[in-house]
Amino acid sequence: MYSFILISTLIIISGLIAFIGDWMGFRIGKKRVTIFGLRPHYTAIFITIITGILIAIITVTILTISSNDVRTALFGMEALKDKLAYLSREVEIRNIQLSTVQKDLKETSTRLQEFEEKYQKLSEDIKEKTSQLEALLLARGKLIEEKEKLSQEVEELQATIKALYSGIAWIREGEVILGSEEQITITIVQGGGSIEEIREELIRFLNEGSNKVLAMGAKKDERTNQVFIIAQKEFEGIVQKIHDSDSNKDWIVRLLSSINVVKGEPIVAHFALLENKLVFKINEEIISEEIESSEVPGEVEKKLLSLLRKVNILAVKGGIIPDPKSSFVGTISAVNLYDIVKTIVESGTMMKVSAISVYDTWSVGPLRVRMEAKPLSPSTI
Repeated sequence: MYSFILISTLIIISGLIAFIGDWMGFRIGKKRVTIFGLRPHYTAIFITIITGILIAIITVTILTISSNDVRTALFGMEALKDKLAYLSREVEIRNIQLSTVQKDLKETSTRLQEFEEKYQKLSEDIKEKTSQLEALLLARGKLIEEKEKLSQEVEELQATIKALYSGIAWIREGEVILGSEEQITITIVQGGGSIEEIREELIRFLNEGSNKVLAMGAKKDERTNQVFIIAQKEFEGIVQKIHDSDSNKDWIVRLLSSINVVKGEPIVAHFALLENKLVFKINEEIISEEIESSEVPGEVEKKLLSLLRKVNILAVKGGIIPDPKSSFVGTISAVNLYDIVKTIVESGTMMKVSAISVYDTWSVGPLRVRMEAKPLSPSTI
């Protein structure tokens, strides 16, 4: 709106100046007025020129007064050019600086990425080292526990050595009440029970054994006030093994002397653990053998006793624990043995004699057998 008013004003003023100039030129020409000694015709031209100059001067003056941009264009162009050149140089310098900064930024970004990769790797290393440290601390704790157990075992072994030396001295002049690896007592423990229950059952078992050996002449250790010297680790190992087994398993726990035991000394002992499994079923034939009849009963009896020794060997191989005193695993009725001897003697022929299990027999024993004798058929003789 302001520009429209300005332009309209300039047009009106220029028209008025042109009209006045034309009117003055007309009047001067009509009156034959001269200026500066010029002819009237040239004076009119001069007036016209002056009018045009006035129009230009007034126009420029009005524009200069009314517009800062016009003033700048008319009077500050050189300064504006200088400033523009200066700004152009500044822009060029800034572009160079920007390029340098962008290059530095790129290098910094690359280094930052490298640092982030290193940081990530270091973080992973820290996690790994932390895990290793935790594992080492755990291993350290276990080693400390193992050291304590080993220290306790050393003390027990020292007590055992002391007992051994004492036993050696007593052997020369004392009475041996138990031989090395001789069974002291035996029991059956069901597997799968709680550790506390199994431990209590084994402690009762040891107490019963203690009463037995004390009656035989053994003596309690002065340091522990126990008659049996047994490694604690071995005891806990037996408890753990029974605990970890199935509840349908029965375990035979035997307490054996580790060395010869002299009367008046504590007993260095250890456990023997064996699964109580079914070895022979009821009425199962264990072994059979052909025995020829003889008129001498003693000969027949020798052959039958030889057969029973073979039964004993098979039973021990099968897992039945023999009697610690006699090394036999079982018994046979004397009446049954006499009847079989009589039957073979009276038969006068070759007989097949079978040893048969009387009951279901487990590893803990004992094995009860009976003998049956049948004459061989003519085709097999």
